[in-house]
Amino acid sequence: MAPSHAMPFLLYRAARCASLLLAVALCTGASRLVRPPVLDAPVASGANQAGPNAAALDAVWAVEQEWLQAMRRGDTAVLRRLLSSDHIHVGTNGRLRHKSELLLALQRGQVRFLTYDVTSYDIRITGTAAIVSGTYHAQLERLGVREISQGRYLRVWVRDENGWRLTAHQLTAGTVPRGRP
Repeated sequence: MAPSHAMPFLLYRAARCASLLLAVALCTGASRLVRPPVLDAPVASGANQAGPNAAALDAVWAVEQEWLQAMRRGDTAVLRRLLSSDHIHVGTNGRLRHKSELLLALQRGQVRFLTYDVTSYDIRITGTAAIVSGTYHAQLERLGVREISQGRYLRVWVRDENGWRLTAHQLTAGTVPRGRP
């Protein structure tokens, strides 16, 4: 896939990076996490194959929950800690934001989440990277206009000396029914 005139070079690089990380995970037979369904919990997909990665899977699940709560509250202090310094976020409209831009938009109230729910998820660990994919449903205010957003997401977490850091986050809006993998 070569960059087109319609897709900025950075967006191309971000998509390429996420694609390569996903390919590595799939080719290396990375472990999958599946948690049993619990009342009011997202639906996990796949079979439970945690094996030796069980501790890493639990740690990624915990940091995913911390990130989700911070997004719901607009807690930029927590997000500043969780996002890697080179974090990239690609929204449903294809807009690429770096860490500082995303935090500034949340801080200024340009984007505010009223609800943000993960409806299904899958976690794959390969080395020091974790790829989390699934479906989401959110109600938000963007520049004062209320919206409903639902679709699929892909997040790439990388473990460093300080723990797991969110490096890349891609959202794709769609009509994914709640609770369906």
